[in-house]
Amino acid sequence: MRLALALIPLVLSGCAARSAYTLLNADRALQKAREAGAEEKSAYEYTLASEYLAKAREENTYSEYQISERLAKTSMDFALRALENTSDAEREYDEEIVPEERIEVPKEEQKENTLDQIDLDEI
Repeated sequence: MRLALALIPLVLSGCAARSAYTLLNADRALQKAREAGAEEKSAYEYTLASEYLAKAREENTYSEYQISERLAKTSMDFALRALENTSDAEREYDEEIVPEERIEVPKEEQKENTLDQIDLDEI
């Protein structure tokens, strides 16, 4: 019985750490979406992400770590959707948001259609 009571704080502290880690990742995702202009370009998803994150933080203060973690993951999903709806949609994101260098993808040059390039005899 004493062993079970001694293990309870260890188990709870593990849940708290995982919940805090998920909250941090959701906060980073929301920050990246804000920096990309999602407040204006994807207001619905951005607002949902922001509200879910606020509720996750609230539940975390009540020591409801599993609920907090689930809400934070939902917030992160909406933040990533908001980010995809902005002009930075060509980035690829993993489940965890970590600082990384952006790899520039070379864009193909578009050929201009001019009258010099069109052979009028073929028309």
